[in-house]
Amino acid sequence: MRIKCAVLCFIFGAILNAWSQDLVIRPEAFMLQVMEGHPLAKQAKLIPEFAESYVLKARGGFDPKLSYDLSQKYYGNKMYYSLSDAQLKIPTWYGLSFQTGLEQNRGTYLDPQGLTPQNGLWYGGLSANLGNGLLIDERRAELQKANVYLQSSQLEQRLALNELLLEAGYAYWDWYLQFYSGQILKQALDIGAVRLVAIQGMAELGDRPIIDTVEAAIQYQTRAAAFAEQQARLTAATAFLNRYLWKPDGTPLELSPNAQPILSDSLSNQAARPIYTGAVDTLVQQHPYLGLIDYKLDVLAIEKRYNQEQLKPQIELKYNFLNEPIQYNPLAQFSINDYKWGVAAQMPLFLRKERATLQQTKLKMEQTTFERQDRTAELTAKMLAARAEYLNASKQLQIFVQNAASTQQLLAAELNLFDTGESSLFMVNMRESAAFQAALKVIEYQAKCEQLWLKWEFLQANLVR
Repeated sequence: MRIKCAVLCFIFGAILNAWSQDLVIRPEAFMLQVMEGHPLAKQAKLIPEFAESYVLKARGGFDPKLSYDLSQKYYGNKMYYSLSDAQLKIPTWYGLSFQTGLEQNRGTYLDPQGLTPQNGLWYGGLSANLGNGLLIDERRAELQKANVYLQSSQLEQRLALNELLLEAGYAYWDWYLQFYSGQILKQALDIGAVRLVAIQGMAELGDRPIIDTVEAAIQYQTRAAAFAEQQARLTAATAFLNRYLWKPDGTPLELSPNAQPILSDSLSNQAARPIYTGAVDTLVQQHPYLGLIDYKLDVLAIEKRYNQEQLKPQIELKYNFLNEPIQYNPLAQFSINDYKWGVAAQMPLFLRKERATLQQTKLKMEQTTFERQDRTAELTAKMLAARAEYLNASKQLQIFVQNAASTQQLLAAELNLFDTGESSLFMVNMRESAAFQAALKVIEYQAKCEQLWLKWEFLQANLVR
């Protein structure tokens, strides 16, 4: 049973009307209602939004930063120094950072290297990582991982909704089973009540032996007990079904007491749905769960590249042009001969932390690869088993449908013999019980086939797309 989200809004109003007017609740309408209102469905729809927020957060690592630093010292009615530095730094994807700023330093006891012109000293240039951080750094690694998570969030959402719809679908078809089993048992009970009254009347007239009234009473009591037990199961199934029904505003939605599932007659002669009969390897490899594992491997590959980068020495090169701004123009007296530069390098001697982190990442990649192999084998086995179960149940359903028709014919013939005095009440009850049991088997396997089809679609994550 595939859910097409594109039609949710179109038919939602009709679904609510169906509930309010006590119409037959079709499984498609029920599943759409679950998709629209269930809290877990709403929760699943938030997964891509979380992923988008992670991407936004990672992009924040590349935001330009404006800073201002002011440091002053006054002592003995003297201003020892006043150091001012306003700076704008712009990081880039390629490990380069551009910066520009204005220094204004004054004071009686100012360090000579900190002297600036009266209008301040403008600087502008760049800094670059030539070793660790040249190919990848923490900011780029986090953004790459966030983008992978954004792609995987669609699969994660699909799996969450798929599981919810499987549970809801099973609940619907269990409700179907209990509802129509109850209808059959109610019919049997009504027939038993009518027969008991008729046999009692015939016994009073001497047309039937008194012992037949005892047998009819026992049959009626047995059916009454079975019907009462069935009603309890129906109540439980209905209550379980209601937990999947919610209005869009978050309030629970309960089925009307007169609501009923899809008509059983529409499934009586149901032919087996066309099912994929080829090798399931292709279906397995397309499964979203394996896709999530592949995305996990992509994240680990990013971490591996970043950890390998940490084995390199940290070498940072800084270069800034210097100039005195004239009338707020920082390039008025620009000269390539005025600059400031520097280089800084550091590297742990043993790199034990870095090598251990890299080794852990490699081990995680191996573990994830093994997990993918195991999950592939598990999905393959489950798909093969689910397909075999469904095909077998479909064949059994057709057999039970034919058997139910045959038992009805035998019952009709036995009733004719009973009316002519050529049969006994015992034989009628036996034929009747067989007919009702056959009808119950049809209902049971109708529900079973639908549940097994849900399982087959679930294993492919096709309940929602």
